Amino acid sequence: MPHPPCVSFFLGLLMLALAGSCTKSIEMVDDTSFARNSFSTSIPFANPEVIRLHEANLTHEYIIGSGDLITIELWNRPKLSGEHVVGPYGSITLPIIGEFKIGGMNRKKAAEMITDLYRHFYEDPIATVKIINYMNNRVYVLGRVGNPGVIHFSGQGTLLEALAMAGGLPTRDKTIFLSKCYIVRGKDQIIWIDLLKLLQRANLKLNISLANNDIIYIPESMDAAVFVMGEVKNPGSYQVQTTGLSLLDAINLAGGPTEDAQTAKIRLIREIKEQEGVKTIDMDRMLATGSLTQNYLLLDNDIIFIPKKGIATFNYYLRQIDPFMRTFISATIINETLKDD
Repeated sequence: MPHPPCVSFFLGLLMLALAGSCTKSIEMVDDTSFARNSFSTSIPFANPEVIRLHEANLTHEYIIGSGDLITIELWNRPKLSGEHVVGPYGSITLPIIGEFKIGGMNRKKAAEMITDLYRHFYEDPIATVKIINYMNNRVYVLGRVGNPGVIHFSGQGTLLEALAMAGGLPTRDKTIFLSKCYIVRGKDQIIWIDLLKLLQRANLKLNISLANNDIIYIPESMDAAVFVMGEVKNPGSYQVQTTGLSLLDAINLAGGPTEDAQTAKIRLIREIKEQEGVKTIDMDRMLATGSLTQNYLLLDNDIIFIPKKGIATFNYYLRQIDPFMRTFISATIINETLKDD
């Protein structure tokens, strides 16, 4: 089973450290990888035009399938009429005729075929098909919803309806927000929806119509995070929104620097083409001059470290963070800290 991107990143760095990378000095990359406007999401969100293309092939008639409760009536022949539950392979059992595969048909097509079959036994039969309980038209809503599971629609469902029927959103943490979801359709389609635009900005053009058996997955916004550590009041992980989070924003979310912080030598650590890059940032100069050229927009898995002179204090923070990150930090920032002390 593949590791999530952030875990894979730190596992790779763990291997580098075990190979003796803690003795290697860190290469300082140039500003092209830390450009002020470098924040961009790699997620290919669907725009309204793309959504219309995905909706163009959807059927607007209900398709009978497994689990549906249906009634078949033959005019003036009550003994041949009755209710049927469609089996797991789409079949029912009709009097005289026997097994009949009704799955995959709409009501009109099913009635026509049943009428044709009974013509072999009766003169001018007329069959009608009614759906009593809709069970086949379903989507699966997984991830951050109140009641993940299967949602059934009697007609054409939409993403907003599916989210509402899945019980809304948990409120265990008001700082967690919805930013994105993806819809898996068939074997070869993944449709990404920007939920910030759909929910917070009411862009209903993104309220995509759903197809039978769509899978909707809503990840935690915490899945995209940056890590602020060292001499800040509340070290930890903080969310990256699709609208962008800057270095100063992240430090502010972490409660700001402590009195012992060495704010002239803040480290921004970023994974760049399967390697790590380190940028030293002078926040004192940034605030004194008003030049925000180093107030970089952050990417998922960025690490901000505000140092304090002295290895002992640094090790104190190492004991409080994720074990995968300890090796990474010890293999990078310790060297940089030692060089400055």
